[in-house]
Amino acid sequence: MRTDDIVRAWRDQDYFLGLSPAQRASLPANPAGLVELSSDALSNVLGASHNTCFVSCQCDTCFSARTMCCCP
Repeated sequence: MRTDDIVRAWRDQDYFLGLSPAQRASLPANPAGLVELSSDALSNVLGASHNTCFVSCQCDTCFSARTMCCCP
């Protein structure tokens, strides 16, 4: 498999899933390794919650659709 195809398989899940089982088995391990985030880490990602106001907001209630603060 060409280097370009290997890198594409690492980066593009659809391309990877389109490879045959033999082609997948022949891929070298991705040098970046597997990256997994814990639930705690994901809960701290800005935008992960639809109930988060902007930092400057002083109220407890937010618009859930766009995370826009309801404060004046």
